[in-house]
Amino acid sequence: MKAAGGNQLKKPLAVCVAALLAGIITFLSPFTKVQYWVADSLFLRERPVDNRIKIIGIDEDTLQELGPFSDWSRQQAADLLNFFDEEYAPSVIAFDINYFGERDPAGDRALVEAVSRFDCVVMASYLVYDKRLEWTEKNELQINTAYICKIEKPYEALRAVTRQGFTNVLQDEDNYVRRSLLKGSADGETEYNFAFEIYRGYMESQGLEASEPKLSANGSYGFDYTARPAMYEIYSYADLVEGRCDPKVFKGSVVLIGAYSAAMMDQYMVPTARGTVMNGVEVQANHVNALLDGRTFTEMPFWCNMLINVGMTAFCMILLLYGNFGIGVAGCAAMLAGAPAASLFLYHRGIYWRCFLLILITVVLLAAKILTGYAAERIRKHQILNVFRTYMAPQVVDELSRQNRYQIELGGKSRDIAVLFADIRGFTALSEGMLPEEVVDILNHYLENVTNAIFNHGGTLDKFIGDAVMAVYNAPLDVEDYCHKAVQTAFDIIGTLDAVNRELKETYGREITCGIGVHCGKAVVGNIGCKYRMDYTAIGDTVNIAERLESMAKGGEILISGEVYEQVRNRFSASAMGERALKGRQDKVAVYRMEGIHGTGTDGKDT
Repeated sequence: MKAAGGNQLKKPLAVCVAALLAGIITFLSPFTKVQYWVADSLFLRERPVDNRIKIIGIDEDTLQELGPFSDWSRQQAADLLNFFDEEYAPSVIAFDINYFGERDPAGDRALVEAVSRFDCVVMASYLVYDKRLEWTEKNELQINTAYICKIEKPYEALRAVTRQGFTNVLQDEDNYVRRSLLKGSADGETEYNFAFEIYRGYMESQGLEASEPKLSANGSYGFDYTARPAMYEIYSYADLVEGRCDPKVFKGSVVLIGAYSAAMMDQYMVPTARGTVMNGVEVQANHVNALLDGRTFTEMPFWCNMLINVGMTAFCMILLLYGNFGIGVAGCAAMLAGAPAASLFLYHRGIYWRCFLLILITVVLLAAKILTGYAAERIRKHQILNVFRTYMAPQVVDELSRQNRYQIELGGKSRDIAVLFADIRGFTALSEGMLPEEVVDILNHYLENVTNAIFNHGGTLDKFIGDAVMAVYNAPLDVEDYCHKAVQTAFDIIGTLDAVNRELKETYGREITCGIGVHCGKAVVGNIGCKYRMDYTAIGDTVNIAERLESMAKGGEILISGEVYEQVRNRFSASAMGERALKGRQDKVAVYRMEGIHGTGTDGKDT
C-alpha cells in the first residue's frame, strides 16, 4: 500500500517541481540576450519612414569642410538656422547636440538670435545620475543608483528661447536601446525626454494635443523602431550651411540635427541594426516616429510573466504525465505555436512580453519526455569528448573513447613528458596600426597552423596564452619517442611560417616570426582547478624550464634543453650555447640551438 501511495504522489510532485523550476528560471531570467533577440525577431517589422522627419548630419564631409567639431563656434549652428527660409520653416528644429555653458560671446549671441526666428526649437539637455541612500516604504535603507542629482541644460540665454529635452538613453541588459524614461526630476524641476519634446512641439504646431505614452513601473516606456540605419532623409550639415540645398524641402517637417560621424562617438546598438550601430540622431528619429504613430509599449509586469510561465509549465507537465504520448506532444506543439502568437498579439496592443522562456521550458519538457535515460548518457559522453577535442589530436581522442577509461575529474599524476612553448615575437608592435579584426585574423591563421603541427605529431594542446602556445607530449596517453615528436613539431611550426607569411604579406603587408622552447622531464599532469572550473594541464619545473627557453629564443629559433638533446641528438643537428641561468632558478641549464634535421635545413626540407 505504501509503495502504491508513493507512486501516486510521483506525478503530482513532478508537476509541482517543474512549476517551481519554471518560477525560479523566470525569477533568474537567464539567456537575456537570446530572449531579446527572439522578441526582436518576432516584433520588429521594417516600415516606410515618416517623410515628415528629416535628419541633418554632421558627417565626415562636414568635418572635412568645416573642421573638427570641437573647434566649432556656436556661429556654425546659427549659420545652419539662417539657411532656413521663414516662409518654408520646419515645424520643429531639434539639436541633438550639447550647448552647455557659454563659449564665445559673439557665437552665443548669434545662435540665440537665429533661434528666436522660429516657433519651436528643441535643444538637448542631460540627466546627471548619482547614488544616494534612501529609505524604502519598509523603513529600510537602500542605495538608489538611478538618483538624478541635476539636469545639465543649455546656457541661460539659449535656454530662454528654446525647449529642452534630455538625450539620455536606456540600454537593456544586452546593451541595445529599446526604451526611454519619459521624464526626470531634479531640484524640483521636471524635464521630458528629447524625442517627446520634439513630438509635443510638432503636435502643438498642428493644433493637436500630445498624448503621453503608458509607462512601466520604473517610469520608462519602449518604442518601436521604424527602420534600419540610413533610411530617413539625411542631409549633410555642410551642404545646408553652404547653401547647396533647397530650403523648401524642409517646410513643415521635423528636422533633427546631430552627429553622423563615428569620430563623434554618438552611436548605439539597436534591434534593427544587429551587427552594426545606429547614430544617436537616428535613434531619436525612430523614437519620434514611434511617438507620432503611437507605437510605444510597456513591459509586462513581472508577476504576470511569472504566473504565465508557472501555470503553462504545470499544464504541459499534466499533459505529458497524464495523457498519452500523442496528446502530450500535441499540447506542447500548441504551446510552442501559441506563445509567439500571443506575444505578438500583446505587442501590437502595447505590452512587451518576452515569450522565449516559456518556449524554452516547453521544448525542454518535450525533449525530456522523448529522450529520458538514453539522452543523458549520450550527452555526457559527447561533452567529455568535445572537451578533449579542443586540446588533443583526433587519434588520441579516438583512443580514449575506445578505451573508455579516462574520466574528467580533479587531480593529476606524475609523468615523463616533453613540453613545447611557442610565442610570436614582437606581437604588440605588430598589432600597432592594425584593425582589431586584422590582428585576430593573423593570430587565428598562425594558431591554426601551430595546432595542426601539434596534432600531427600526437601532441596535446594545453592552452593558448594570448599569442603563445603550450603543448605537452606523452600525456594523457603514452606516446612513443615523444621528445623526437616535440622537436619535430617545432621544426614544422617554423616551416609553416613561410606559407603563413606569404599569405599575410599579400593580405596585410606584415610577417611574423616565433621563438620555440622544448624541455622534457617529470611533471604533474591532470585536471587542475576546482569542481566548477578545471583545465587539463601540466605543472612543475619541467614546464617552467620550457617556458624560459622559449622566452630566450629569438624569432625563428628553436632552443632545447640538454635533456631533450640527449634524446634526439642522433636525428637532429644542434649547436651548444653552454649552460645558461634561467629566471627563477638557481641551477643552470644546458641550452642547445636546433640547426636542422640530419641531412636537411632548418625548415626540415632536403637541402
